[in-house]
Amino acid sequence: MAVVESVPITKFARGRRRIVDHFCAQHAITPLDTILYTPPEDLKPVFDKMIAQRVIRREGQGYFWLDLRAHDAVIVHQRRKYVPVAIVVAVLLAIVAMAFYTDVPIGSIG
Repeated sequence: MAVVESVPITKFARGRRRIVDHFCAQHAITPLDTILYTPPEDLKPVFDKMIAQRVIRREGQGYFWLDLRAHDAVIVHQRRKYVPVAIVVAVLLAIVAMAFYTDVPIGSIG
């Protein structure tokens, strides 16, 4: 089951999307389908990080391919980091909503 990446917000995410889109368009997703690729200067840090994460694999001098399973695993790992934050925010919103809820009409106090 493939994980669908959400809309990229950060500069790094946009760069990662551009690289992934290029490799997918060239169908370079297996070791047998490598492409000769040199990243543009603005994408060089993103490309280097993707190599370090083993999302982009090197096969020979200048030939690369995209490991889709590793890419999906990186996305799932990043999303899991935000789950505790989302839970805390939801609990705080529930507490705030309950604090303002009352059964007593405003005019009947006093």
